[in-house]
Amino acid sequence: MPFGVLGFFTSTGIKTMQPRIHDKIGYNLIHTFTCNKLSERAEGQLHYQLWQHSEDQSFGIALSKNESTGGFSAELIKVDDIIQLLGKLYQEGKPFHATALKSLFIGKSVNNSSFLGAVLVDQNVIHTHPQTARLLEVNEDYELWSIGLESHVKAGQEDIDSSHADKTTGLKSTKKRQHKAAEKVESTSMDEGSEDAIDQE
Repeated sequence: MPFGVLGFFTSTGIKTMQPRIHDKIGYNLIHTFTCNKLSERAEGQLHYQLWQHSEDQSFGIALSKNESTGGFSAELIKVDDIIQLLGKLYQEGKPFHATALKSLFIGKSVNNSSFLGAVLVDQNVIHTHPQTARLLEVNEDYELWSIGLESHVKAGQEDIDSSHADKTTGLKSTKKRQHKAAEKVESTSMDEGSEDAIDQE
């Protein structure tokens, strides 16, 4: 797998290069969501994805599309890391700006933290402050988020099972129709044979 390179400037103005790898290796895409942005005036919705590791079953969230202008980092953010950061914010007991989520990203896009904030609001992990829309607060049950994500895995599996059952049922119906058609052809052939015998008599 080829490496990419991420460049950023340090406080001294020197551009350093950091190697990046495909961070979704070993993960399976579970579901793609859409949600509104934090600002009511913002145009378009966000698309984001839920991923699950095939071995340790851990979850990850990744932004995947912005319907309007504005770049973002599509890197995978581990749900466990998000919950750990939310735990610290919850313990502080103070409303916070979306920029508090910036440390979860390696990418430096200015939209990363606000877009992730919108995702977490959509997932009912955090909520906007009732008096100040630009501030956010952590929900009391934030630690249960990963448990709730399991429902999407089960729903996806049910869809696969249902699709497989439909295909199996369709295959059985096709075979049944083919069998009946064959019986009808055989029956018709026997009747024609009987008529030929009567004509010969």
